[in-house]
Amino acid sequence: MIDQKLLKPLGSSALSDTVLENEWHPVCSSHELADKPVSVIVLEERVAVYRSSKGVHALRDLCVHRGAMLSKGWVDKNENLVCPYHGWQYNSDGKCVCIPAQGKDDRIPPRAKATKYHCQEKFGIVWVCIGEPRADLPSFEEFENPEYRPLVCGPYHVKAAGTRVIENFTDFAHLMYVHGGLLGHPDYSELPDFEVFKEPDRVYTGDVPIFQPVAHSGSDHREGTTYIYVKEVFRPLAARLSKRDQATGQTLWIMLTVLPVSEQECIVYMPVSRNYAHEVDDQQFIDFQDTVFEQDKWIIETQKPELLPLDLQAELNHKADLLSVAYRRWINQMGVRIGTT
Repeated sequence: MIDQKLLKPLGSSALSDTVLENEWHPVCSSHELADKPVSVIVLEERVAVYRSSKGVHALRDLCVHRGAMLSKGWVDKNENLVCPYHGWQYNSDGKCVCIPAQGKDDRIPPRAKATKYHCQEKFGIVWVCIGEPRADLPSFEEFENPEYRPLVCGPYHVKAAGTRVIENFTDFAHLMYVHGGLLGHPDYSELPDFEVFKEPDRVYTGDVPIFQPVAHSGSDHREGTTYIYVKEVFRPLAARLSKRDQATGQTLWIMLTVLPVSEQECIVYMPVSRNYAHEVDDQQFIDFQDTVFEQDKWIIETQKPELLPLDLQAELNHKADLLSVAYRRWINQMGVRIGTT
């Protein structure tokens, strides 16, 4: 559950970050948004998300009349979002088109409107931007092509800064300890030298071989094997990796994207896809990711300071932290402030 004490009062301004306000944030998986509106929180701003025959929509979760939550209402036969308090109806542009308590010929006040936010559906996730999107979401075939069996894991609620979650995803050296016996083994802790590359819209690694004692479900290997990792951060709060069996080409892809609820609380969604073992029940892959992320969550929630230090002298960095350091530099140059110190 969201810690309500971390939220500003309804109607106050959201957390201020000119970078993250103009980013796309995951607010729910596609299957979570059916015939009823859903209330989500983006940078401490309440947002009502709903579906119509024309797609997905997002409005500020506030009726201007008496402050009721629009997400507690419903979508009517005309596909308007109806306030549950007095029945005011808002179209997908946020304009109030009906006030039941007044005559049909009476003029609806121009102020009778809800703030509209950008909203789209991609990778099996509904995304919202509360500002003006500075860029489109990229296209990744492995999460869009049904042949790769894409599925969404989560949501995972984490009492930590979203930046800490992303940095953990960039880290290789914790695999042998936080996920020891599952994704890595202490006897194989030494990491090979690897390269990190930086482009304007992403930072990423070259190939990094990691021994994994437990093979993936449906793998051709009965025992563990060495997987070739490539990790990439492509948005301030979104990253992905590929894990490839060099001998067979069997590859697992994982995306991790974070909804910043507040400075120290976030929700994580994790699309996963694969080019093998399509006969294996998808639930096995979901269960595996649930186990792995619970291990990550535990350690992330214990980290101090809670916010990610952008001063590279604040914590001791090691050559194993090349991608993490590149990530910190990258978001610092962007001007990301929420979740950092």
